Amino acid sequence: MARAATRVAAKSKPPSQLPPALMAELERRRAGLARHMARAVVAVVHWDDSTGVPPQREAIAKACEAGLDLFLATAREARPATPEELRRVAQLGILQARSSQSVEPILAAYRIAARVAWEEILRAWRGHPEATPEAIMLTANYVFAALDQVAAEVTKTYLHAREQHMQRGTRARARLFHALISDNFDSELELQKQALALNMPIAAGGYVAVVSKLVIGNRDGARGGEALAEVAGSLETPRGVIHHVTDPTTLVTLWPAESAKDGEGARQFVTQLHKEAVERSGAARARVRAGVGGYHPGLRGISRSYLEAQQAIEAGRKLRPEAVSHGHDEVIPHLVLAQNPRLAERFVAYSLGPLLDPKTRGREQLLETLEAYLDHGSVKDAAAALNLHRHTVLYRLDKLRDVLGPEFDSPASRLRLHLALDLRRLI
Repeated sequence: MARAATRVAAKSKPPSQLPPALMAELERRRAGLARHMARAVVAVVHWDDSTGVPPQREAIAKACEAGLDLFLATAREARPATPEELRRVAQLGILQARSSQSVEPILAAYRIAARVAWEEILRAWRGHPEATPEAIMLTANYVFAALDQVAAEVTKTYLHAREQHMQRGTRARARLFHALISDNFDSELELQKQALALNMPIAAGGYVAVVSKLVIGNRDGARGGEALAEVAGSLETPRGVIHHVTDPTTLVTLWPAESAKDGEGARQFVTQLHKEAVERSGAARARVRAGVGGYHPGLRGISRSYLEAQQAIEAGRKLRPEAVSHGHDEVIPHLVLAQNPRLAERFVAYSLGPLLDPKTRGREQLLETLEAYLDHGSVKDAAAALNLHRHTVLYRLDKLRDVLGPEFDSPASRLRLHLALDLRRLI
């Protein structure tokens, strides 16, 4: 019972207070001490200004004063800091989060300020009769306990403010991106101002739009757009490139361009994206399918390029399902004819004729051979693609001449047949 009573008494005993003489001396020197702390922070801490404006000297001085006031109040009354007091000293962390910068400079600043304050406390108390080793140890405990509290609160408020800032920034970026691809904005100048505020530089010359999907097997990956965004973020790209996941399966990239020639850079980007995605997917054997729009000058031209990229990836999916990149300029003839289905059907029926008749013997094999021969340009390559002997392919080509007529081998006929086979997939 006696031991239990002792423990209860120990628990209920209020924390030790700092000597009144030391408290009075620190309060007298408060203003000068705060200035000294702020000077040390400004001089020693490296503030990265690459992503925003670093805290002003006045803000740093106010934070040092708030830290001192917190220390004096808690030490004077032998109590822990209140949430309101901690929030006051954590303001620098909130400012740092809103400027998209790291919290580490803030924590370094408080460490430096605490060290300066501790040195000043020792200097102010040197030679004082109450400055016993026990009292100095008690003071050190107060100083560094206060530092721990401040560091924990700064980190907590920084993370909270950073999350809020990122959410607002993400929503604002999404609105800006959709305004670009839908041509839903009043002024290019106003759009540029919004982009600067979001640290999202826009190339005034224009963009080439790229629509990319991650293909796994024969289907688009359910979260492929997000996966591709992560891959795209790891690639080296020129200033002004903008990536945005428009839906879970789709990544849209705006590639800065000054002319149609710059579209080649967008095609090379797709090649890199595909290569990296294949390496990362491993056994899943994922790959990229992308549509590349044309170049149209200015920010108003982005929506047109985006529409073309969508048309290109959809047409490419049907025409060349194994290909990675599909350029809009390459599929223009197919798209023009496919816009009038009746004319397209007439053209296909005229060009392929008896090959479309179910009564034609071996027509599926003949169509398959015709496509391989037109795609590869030689009997040898067509046989390799079909995994057949070349004599088999030669035999089928003779059958095709019988069905389609002797002009089958002319360049004009080959071009017409190739286009008809492609249109057959689109309609």
